[in-house]
Amino acid sequence: MLNFERSSLNHKLTIISLMSTGTALLFVFIAFAVTSVLNHRKDEGMQLSSFAGVIGANSVDALLFKNRKQAQATLSALKAKVEISDAILYDRHGKPFARYLPADQLEQEDELVEEIDNDEHALAAANAQGSTFWSTRMRLYRSIPAANQQVGIVMIEADLTNMWADVLKSLSVIAVAMGCSLAVALLLANRFKGSIADPVAKLINAAQKVSASQNYSLRIQHERTDELGTLIDSINNMLAQIEGRGTALTNHRDELERQVSVRTEQLEKAKNAAEAASRAKSAFLATMSHEIRTPMNGVLGMTEMLLGTALNETQRNFTKLVKRSGEHLLVIINDILDFSKIEAGKLSVEYINFNLWDMLDDINTVYTPQAQAKGIALDFAIANDIPIAICGDPNRLRQIMANLLGNALKFTDRGNILARVQIVAEEPQSVTLRFEVHDTGIGVSREARTRIFEAFSQADSSTTRQYGGTGLGLAISKQLVELMGGRIGVDNALAQGSIFWFTVPFDKRRVDPDEPGIALYTIEGLRVLIVDEQAASCAELEQQLTSWQVRTSIARSAQEAVDHLTEAARNGTPYEVAVLDMNLQRTSGLALAASIKADPATRLTRILLISTDHQAADPVQRREAGVAYQMIRPVRAGDLFECLSTRQRAPLTSAGGIVAPPPPSMPQPGQRAHLRKVLLAEDNPVNVEVATAMLDSLGLDVHWVSNGEEAAQAARSGEYDIVLMDCQMPMMDGFAATAEIRRHEHQNGRTRKLPVIAITANALQGDRESCLAAGMDDYLSKPFTQQQLGAVIGRWVVLPIPATVHHEDQPFQPLEAGAPAAGPVPVERDVINRHALENIRALSEDRGDALVQKVVTAFVDDTPRHLQALGRAIAAHDASKLRKTAHSLKSSSANVGAETLAQMCKEMETLGRTDTTKGATCILTGMELEFQAVRHSLSAILEKET
Repeated sequence: MLNFERSSLNHKLTIISLMSTGTALLFVFIAFAVTSVLNHRKDEGMQLSSFAGVIGANSVDALLFKNRKQAQATLSALKAKVEISDAILYDRHGKPFARYLPADQLEQEDELVEEIDNDEHALAAANAQGSTFWSTRMRLYRSIPAANQQVGIVMIEADLTNMWADVLKSLSVIAVAMGCSLAVALLLANRFKGSIADPVAKLINAAQKVSASQNYSLRIQHERTDELGTLIDSINNMLAQIEGRGTALTNHRDELERQVSVRTEQLEKAKNAAEAASRAKSAFLATMSHEIRTPMNGVLGMTEMLLGTALNETQRNFTKLVKRSGEHLLVIINDILDFSKIEAGKLSVEYINFNLWDMLDDINTVYTPQAQAKGIALDFAIANDIPIAICGDPNRLRQIMANLLGNALKFTDRGNILARVQIVAEEPQSVTLRFEVHDTGIGVSREARTRIFEAFSQADSSTTRQYGGTGLGLAISKQLVELMGGRIGVDNALAQGSIFWFTVPFDKRRVDPDEPGIALYTIEGLRVLIVDEQAASCAELEQQLTSWQVRTSIARSAQEAVDHLTEAARNGTPYEVAVLDMNLQRTSGLALAASIKADPATRLTRILLISTDHQAADPVQRREAGVAYQMIRPVRAGDLFECLSTRQRAPLTSAGGIVAPPPPSMPQPGQRAHLRKVLLAEDNPVNVEVATAMLDSLGLDVHWVSNGEEAAQAARSGEYDIVLMDCQMPMMDGFAATAEIRRHEHQNGRTRKLPVIAITANALQGDRESCLAAGMDDYLSKPFTQQQLGAVIGRWVVLPIPATVHHEDQPFQPLEAGAPAAGPVPVERDVINRHALENIRALSEDRGDALVQKVVTAFVDDTPRHLQALGRAIAAHDASKLRKTAHSLKSSSANVGAETLAQMCKEMETLGRTDTTKGATCILTGMELEFQAVRHSLSAILEKET
């Protein structure tokens, strides 16, 4: 069947013709053969029946009288029929009576007679005749009746060999006729199959040509009127239809191409118009940003300067209200600009290294006073296993926390607010943190959760009127969190209020060893000796230091510690830090520290003392023993790291990735300091007054020009040390003026470039890059504070006073263990660092003394209240209140130069961070005594100056 399907049409037609003809002839042949055999057998049977009847009738008497000879003579009559091969006559008992055999079988007569005598044919075989269809012999039995009874049976057997020979001859003739018929049928099939196969072949060839050439104009010629002709006509009609449709499709394609060309041109115009609109929108945002920030710079700057003058209490309150309103307006402006960046897809995040603990502490410092003003408790619950150094965007993270805490403060009238930070997942190279803000405010309904993070939406529209707000803070926070790869959401608190949360992944792989203040790798390779007799605490401390890649050694006793330190110093690899347990068996950690400092070979090793009781050693004892820090168990990782990492600080880099140049050489002692001259290019009169006042307070000589052309001309004189360049000015803007300054420097071959700092109210994406690309060296966005201005200028020129340094910007440097020898502390000492007072006096050239007196008076009047608050916190065992109050007093103490008191406040603050007040009473007593000394010293200083 498979060959038939794969064969050609000619072969198939031939096979069909032969199979049909052959099958018909075969059936005819079989019918003829069967009919011939049946007819011959019928004739033979009739002849045998006639012979049997004659023999039976003639054998009646012989059977009755048992005359065998007569019976044998009767059977001998069968000689006339040569086909008779055997005949037997049976008596009525069924026993052979006589038998006939042909002449060629007479020699077997004796055996046959004996066989007849022994034959036991039964009468039941009577009338049984015939044999199988294909047998060569036929046997017939006939009963012999007489007087209505059977007297015997006659059996006659005939040989059918001659009959089969005749049949075969006839069949041979028929077979020859059939072969001739098949040959004739094959000839006729070959003759007429072309009438079917040829048109089909033409159809195949035509289809192949059309498929190959795609020419549907081809037609198949024919003169047939049968079904094949109809098929060819149908195919010709189909080709004609395809040809017509192809022509129509071609025309339609040409029309579509023309329309696409037109639409493309229209889309190109629309695209250009959209881009122009986008550029117009960006220009509008930039212009509006500049136009709004320019007066805001004047408002905030002048209010800041106004607060530094002599004002009565009402005027000061009004001025502070104006300043706070301006700052709030600036926050709204920044939110709108951020939202515009989000819409434009220009909002991006940084990946820089930062100290998470410091950032959270800054947030706590900012929002705690706001919460206290509303009578709300604000607490931070930070897990102890939070990494110190992470990589991410601290500004955006601070912005998100500020939004959530600001909302919590806004919608909470009573109760408390809790900010929680914990680890969700941590890997060797990354950590995912979860930030939560719990409040007891008005809460968020389930229906409002779906829209609360949408722009310009509030959980309840009525709250907009009651609490205010643009509805952008949470929308921006959501975008920022998702941009940093995290999630944000809100849940209802169990009792009252809401829980806003967000998760953000941070990278721990990008920590730079040279980055200042970054926690993890700044102490890598530090040699530390752990002296602890308790195996459990020693192993815990060793594991923590090893995770920071600190090289640690362990001493189980004081003598072993001394041996380790002495041997390391002798080998030229001294230990930089020794961490001592206070509770040693044969001695104390304090005594061990004193012995270490008494040995010149080991006195440079810094000592960290760990104890379970803060009263184990007072500050005087620690200073006498040379202890740099004391920590309370359990030691918090952040505090331990801070103590270890204060040994050195790498040079700072400026914001925005601009590397600060090496500072110019300081004037030698005895030389008069050069008064730095600043060229201020600004066209807004208010901004001129603000900047001039700030620069005067920084001790700089200011010269003002109102446009870029004058700025470029003045810069050519070479009289100025630095230029503050506004970007948008009449006649010539800041970019063109900077380009002119750089061109003039290049033409004159100046090797030292004049630092040009851009001061602009633009705050959009790319403004900083545009300023730097124009040849400017740094960037400062309006509005700015005096501290920010001084910090930027200080990166390029040496300021005459360190007015840009705030007491919180750099950590307080404790007494280095290696500086003094172990022994008693002199009784006379400088209680006040006069340099801090000089910094305050330098802020105002005209009213510096009055400003110092005002600050000192405020400190002296306010400190007793803080000391009383510390006493109440200790009595109530309120560690949180203790920490916050000590932090506030630490700041004010450092401002007036009371460094020892500030250090005690820091110890009190550290104690509060460990959630305990144990040992705080001793510190408070020392603080009260130190405050008395500070107050007397400040009074003496003021009396001498007046």
